[in-house]
Amino acid sequence: MVGSIYFIYMPYSDFKKSKARPVLVFKKIDKNDLLILPLTTNLGREGISLRKEDIEDGSLKKDSIVIVPKLTAIDSSLIIGSNFIASLKSASFKKVKMELCSKLGC
Repeated sequence: MVGSIYFIYMPYSDFKKSKARPVLVFKKIDKNDLLILPLTTNLGREGISLRKEDIEDGSLKKDSIVIVPKLTAIDSSLIIGSNFIASLKSASFKKVKMELCSKLGC
């Protein structure tokens, strides 16, 4: 699950609406909660680049950007196996972790 991309209905920051989009599972917090990062195909957006070469299993239809710092906690029930898109190679996920930490100042 961690390091995998799923298609979910991602809530907007006001939590009043949601938008269907791919998200990267960044960390499992506990039994019910996950930290996720949304993806976009808008390559002009600031964030961390993901290309088809970064994928271990599954596929990305287009190169994408991991939107930072839109790190969001969600209930794990929003991640459903049938909505699986892809999983990152371990080196690619490590790159995301390092770049996220750098952008967040940790």
